[in-house]
Amino acid sequence: MKTPEASSQYVINLTNHMAANLVELSSRSDLKCVAEQPDIILLVSCLLERLRGAASATEPRTQRAIYEMGYSVLNPLLMFMEVYKHESTIVYLLLRFVVDWVDGQIIYLEACETAIVVGFCMRVLQLYSSHNIGKISLSISSSLRSEADTERYKDLRAVLQLLASLCSKDLVDFSSEPIEAQGINICQVVYMGLHIVTPLISLDLLKYPKLCHDYFSLLSHMLEVYPEMITQLNGEAFVHIIKTLDFGLSQDAEVVDLCLRAIKGLASFHYKQKSAGEVGLGLHASGYKDQTGNFQEGILSQFLRSLLQFLLFEDYSTDLVGSAADALLPLILCEQSLYQKLGSELIEKQCDTGFRSRLTNALQSLTRSNSLSSTLDRPNYQKFRKNLHNFLTEVRGFLRKI
Repeated sequence: MKTPEASSQYVINLTNHMAANLVELSSRSDLKCVAEQPDIILLVSCLLERLRGAASATEPRTQRAIYEMGYSVLNPLLMFMEVYKHESTIVYLLLRFVVDWVDGQIIYLEACETAIVVGFCMRVLQLYSSHNIGKISLSISSSLRSEADTERYKDLRAVLQLLASLCSKDLVDFSSEPIEAQGINICQVVYMGLHIVTPLISLDLLKYPKLCHDYFSLLSHMLEVYPEMITQLNGEAFVHIIKTLDFGLSQDAEVVDLCLRAIKGLASFHYKQKSAGEVGLGLHASGYKDQTGNFQEGILSQFLRSLLQFLLFEDYSTDLVGSAADALLPLILCEQSLYQKLGSELIEKQCDTGFRSRLTNALQSLTRSNSLSSTLDRPNYQKFRKNLHNFLTEVRGFLRKI
């Protein structure tokens, strides 16, 4: 098409009748009675697939027409989400259309339009959660181990991709006014979405590579860019996220890297907040006594222990050392007394006086060499990366032999 107007008109001519069919079908008084008929299911499936195809082809010259097409079917989609809550195929097609439509539209939308789309997405997520769609029992999920079986969880992947698409509004935004003008805070919306879907994502489900990668990509982005929002999650959701991060540290290199970036976001946020006299992660970072009276370390202490164990004794790609250094520095600054204690314990375990001396000197150099300071700026991170590389070169070999 030679002009934007011609392109828009082409999209309108192509999609209007399909959108109108969905609207007409959703408004039928006998919808609940006929919805399960094979021909109706096929019709809805075909219409959603076709509209999704149009949505996924969004470009600047067709954006407005495709937005109007999607806007016209928002209420019908919510209606179908309710009616077909037990029809997994339709649910997935609905989610995929929403994901592709939002992904193509979000960066172009004005503040008032963004408010509409965000409100719709939250309603979709709430319906999804309330119907327990995608919530698979542990007994079933634990029996599934092949990559092909991950397709059973593609609806959960779509939900995570939807949240990731919403995140992009904060990174690229072509609207003429800030979305805050409409009282919209994207990070709050995405954290609310995480709060909704987190209970549906068990550690067993995270054993499936595609879902695992999408989940940690989103989590890493949120904890790096908006770490302050995690303090607004309830205790159960917060603990679940921390458990998933701990789980992620034992996965493949790409997931480990995402987890390290997330831990860096948490630890650096807490350190900067505490340095400014604020509470940071508050009680989440403090140790406490559980119901049995046993002392439980705070999350940063736990991650410091885990990361040192990982770096000194586990097998991993050397490509991860940089990300590990970026996470370790703020953890050490936050938990200096624990770091000193762990270092002393390592030294005491060395029976060979030569190894003991080398480890003592290496631990001192780790936090003192290259004029390392207590700031979390780029030059200091670079210095600590060099220090950690030298430290591991010096001690990792003999520590792993003991």
